[in-house]
Amino acid sequence: MPLDTRARARQALRAHVPELADAALGELGRGLDNTAFLAGDMVLRVAEHDVVPREAALLAMVAPRVSLPVPAVRFADADAGVLAYPLLPGRPMLGRPVPAGLARPLGRFLRELHAIDLAAVEGLAPVEDAHPAEWLEDLDGPAELLRVLRESVPEPGSRRVLAHADLGAEHILEDGGAVTGVIDWTDAAVADPALDFARLYRDFGPEFLGEVLAVYGDVPDGFGERVTFFARCAALEDLAYGREPGRIEYARAAERSLAWLFAN
Repeated sequence: MPLDTRARARQALRAHVPELADAALGELGRGLDNTAFLAGDMVLRVAEHDVVPREAALLAMVAPRVSLPVPAVRFADADAGVLAYPLLPGRPMLGRPVPAGLARPLGRFLRELHAIDLAAVEGLAPVEDAHPAEWLEDLDGPAELLRVLRESVPEPGSRRVLAHADLGAEHILEDGGAVTGVIDWTDAAVADPALDFARLYRDFGPEFLGEVLAVYGDVPDGFGERVTFFARCAALEDLAYGREPGRIEYARAAERSLAWLFAN
């Protein structure tokens, strides 16, 4: 019988950090792709077995190339499907007021991330060339909002970069008014750069997005349309995700975002 996520985390601890083998395992969070536990000051993310070594290698490659902290992997256990790293300071931004000054470092971070030579990424991140219309497959939500999305599908962009691809408030850590980390790189892919602005727009609004883009630099024609489309889809995804027990904060944040995402 396969081990559950907690048992897999415990197994990996015993193998790699025996001094924490008997430490209490507190659940930090649970997403669609992984579950995170905390043992002492060590985060253990339990995910699909095959993605763990790839994500560890990706983080090691990204870390020296960007100006914001990313997880520094302590060990990657492919057999248990566990990625472990020391706890980064700060708390996720989901459901919290945004301190002034957070947009600029995120704009710089995205400029650096998207400038990484794709040759350095080969084998570390999948290539995702999906047409924006494919985001509508299995998407649920209010009929009127789904109609707006179906009537506003943008043309796909041609540029591809290394994208975090899930850069929402829950994956941005903040402490004392500063960004202290960007976590959960499970969905990182060679993809449309607009993906990395969509959840920032969804979670923090148009003014914040404008500040990020001002630091990031020039973007091609049609970029804003794709950011808006992806942000709207991501908001409806979180509305559905937030219906499940223990995830109400996702639904509340998504509901707030509808005011600017569907204003027209």
